[in-house]
Amino acid sequence: HRHWRYSEAGLLKARSDLNATAVQRVRSMLQEEKEVPKPEEADVPKPSDVEYLTVEDEQSLVTYYLQQLTRLCKMFKFPVNVASTAMTYLKRFYIRNTCMDYHPKNVMLTCLFLATKTENHVISLDSFTSQIPKCTNEDVLSLEFLVSQSLKFQYKCHHADLAGRGIMLDMQAEIDHLVEVTYPRAHSTILSLRITDAEFLYTPSQIALAAFHAVDPVLTERWLASKLDLTSKSTLRKPPPDEKLPEVEEILRDVVNPIVTLADAAKAGKLTDVEKVRQVDRRLRFCKNPEKDPNSSLYKKRQRDHEAEEMSKRVKK
Repeated sequence: HRHWRYSEAGLLKARSDLNATAVQRVRSMLQEEKEVPKPEEADVPKPSDVEYLTVEDEQSLVTYYLQQLTRLCKMFKFPVNVASTAMTYLKRFYIRNTCMDYHPKNVMLTCLFLATKTENHVISLDSFTSQIPKCTNEDVLSLEFLVSQSLKFQYKCHHADLAGRGIMLDMQAEIDHLVEVTYPRAHSTILSLRITDAEFLYTPSQIALAAFHAVDPVLTERWLASKLDLTSKSTLRKPPPDEKLPEVEEILRDVVNPIVTLADAAKAGKLTDVEKVRQVDRRLRFCKNPEKDPNSSLYKKRQRDHEAEEMSKRVKK
């Protein structure tokens, strides 16, 4: 996790391993929860009968809350960098944690407030929570250290929109002023890619390049060919008319086209099925970790045991 960059296989393995471990842990905690005496036996399924969340289920839930983050940022009128950083925090958090331990609705708010501080867009905690229904200061602060720890305290994020602006300025200098027409649409594509896994698989400059290619392939390929001509002595040549340099073909095939496919899916809304998210959320009620749930009997029992232990230590002193 050092640089938050993966291969597709590596990203899937990281999530699959995390999910498998979480299912075992939650099943064990649910069994322990059932053994805690209760005034009334709740009508809940046995741990062995619970339908635990899969990797796909967790991703659909996280993706939905990434979209909710975008809406929250528009409501607060936060700048793009705050929204992008908050979304990166949320995605990185769920590389190291599972929805069965921490619901994205709560983590989302902490990520957003943390991003306002990271991006130096100051807002008081009281002002922040007062504009969100049923949200208290404690809801945000209780997860702040956990989120920071999950991020490995790496708060600074490098986003593709900055790389996109750099490409725009370079295109203006080298090609023509029509880039000003292309840039807003490319920027929109970059923003839509924030809800995808693109930033785990590609660098910001690769994502920005793909966004430009998605809206203006001819202009982007001209610019890319000019860069290759300038930076590589072995490619100081111009391709014949209607023919691409082999290096350009390789970049388009291995980098640009896969990112454009992700962008198309995001813009078409194919990454979020709201009805599926509702179903996942309903199932999550029965497979969330009681060890992390303040309303569970297990959590309350452990709190009582901890308080009794602390009292015993004070008495001995």
